[in-house]
Amino acid sequence: QKTFAGGRAGRNKPRRSTQTKTAHSTKGNPTMPSSIIRGKHVVTKITGPSTAEVIEDGAVFQRDGEIVEVGPYSELSRRHHPDEIIGSSDHVVIPGLVNAHHHVGLTPFQLGALDAPLETWIIARWAMRDVDPYLDTLYCAMQMIESGITTVMHNHMASRLPPGVELFDAASQIVDAYEESGMRVAFSLSDRDQNHLVYEDDERFLATLPSDLAADARRQINARPITLEDYLTANAELLGRKSTDRTRIFISPHNVHWCSDEMLRAISDFARRNSTGLHIHLHETIYQKMYGARHWNKTPLAHLQELGVLGPEVSCAHGVWLTEYDIDIMAETGTALCHNPSSNLRLQSGVAPLNPLLDRGVTVALGIDEAGINDDNDILQEMRVAQKIHREPGVASPAPTSHDIFHMATVNGAKVTFFDKQVGTLEPGKRADIVLIDTRRINEPYLNPNTDIVDALVYRGKGLDVDTVIVDGEVLLRNKVFQRFDKAAVIARFKESLSQPLSERELNRGALSRRILPHIQNWFETWPLEAGEPHYTYNLAE
Repeated sequence: QKTFAGGRAGRNKPRRSTQTKTAHSTKGNPTMPSSIIRGKHVVTKITGPSTAEVIEDGAVFQRDGEIVEVGPYSELSRRHHPDEIIGSSDHVVIPGLVNAHHHVGLTPFQLGALDAPLETWIIARWAMRDVDPYLDTLYCAMQMIESGITTVMHNHMASRLPPGVELFDAASQIVDAYEESGMRVAFSLSDRDQNHLVYEDDERFLATLPSDLAADARRQINARPITLEDYLTANAELLGRKSTDRTRIFISPHNVHWCSDEMLRAISDFARRNSTGLHIHLHETIYQKMYGARHWNKTPLAHLQELGVLGPEVSCAHGVWLTEYDIDIMAETGTALCHNPSSNLRLQSGVAPLNPLLDRGVTVALGIDEAGINDDNDILQEMRVAQKIHREPGVASPAPTSHDIFHMATVNGAKVTFFDKQVGTLEPGKRADIVLIDTRRINEPYLNPNTDIVDALVYRGKGLDVDTVIVDGEVLLRNKVFQRFDKAAVIARFKESLSQPLSERELNRGALSRRILPHIQNWFETWPLEAGEPHYTYNLAE
């Protein structure tokens, strides 16, 4: 096992950033040995709402990171002579899981921002301290790997730039951290150019504030202006310098109401010219849906369709307030949704209409977002939340199956991150992104032996059951121990970086947040909430 050294052995690239950098010693391009990965069950892929291809006492043989053969362990062990055999009859072997929408490591709650409705929560986050993006991402990657995540869609907001750090450098720190972790990442910088405080022109809202507060708020939102040209240039540089076998570069307008039509068209054009993915937040709250009715007399998704933005290269995060017509648009255009159930519950956003989306054949992936239900990036528990909150009342009412959820966290996650030709299933020719889950806790003290293994994982699995994680044939986590770095040393270095007193800038930002929050709250309280026919009915009032 390599040790956490505080520097990058063999990586002497100059860094323009002033942020603290810490990493482990790694091989520049490690040669992957051959291996047989075995288990009592090998779940190769989902084949239907209640079926999967499962090989009992099965195994996967991989060489140089490519899956060569999948079949019974007895047969593969006779035909192949691998460098090592991984796993046992206590393990389940599954494809690497995909977190299809994510932002940060330390959660807002850990940094002092309690759960609240999104519109006020965003402003409350100003009071959070600045966090080293490299260390935060490496910490986040460790948590995800420990829960069986091998691929992530990481969306970083350009407005979160620390002082003195250029846009490309800030993005590079995050991509570099994922590179060091060994994970796959679809990385995007999100940007915006309007409505920074409420869902209204900035100057019109500032005019309603006391003059001193307006001046301070104006300085805050104008502190790091990023032109559209600068944003596109940074993304082009990321595409040219940071794309690798394990890294995809996406582009991201932050949300429809936060971006002018000019920005939306320019970003969409960039994505198509460069054959990259476009990732956007959408219909996360009722206020965002209402903004569409007020400004375009249509939903934000319908406005994107009018602008020509939608298509199979587009994935939308949240989609809580989609209408039936919106779902039809997504199905017709091939636009995908990244579902984030815990985040939507924590921020009072609501419950996305998963059942109608699946019924219409929309590609739906699963994301943890800023914080899962337990602040621990455990995607197995996120899968369980996703399944349970969509169980509509009634014996004949729809509900997602364990297989539906597993498919969202594997195949559909691979699709929206553009890794679907490489990962998502365990089949010859695919890359060896594989997770071994120890079933002993899941089975204790008793589990009906006829229980479907996919049901068992979704009903009872937790990140603490993940034993070994492999990406491209490389073992990143073996017997719960990281192979690329020392976990305790990473956390110790991160804790040290967080032990510094708050800067004057951070203190002032927190004070400004507290001063302006009542005005944000009052502004949104003037919006009478829309009423309509719900997708789901959980209870009735007389």
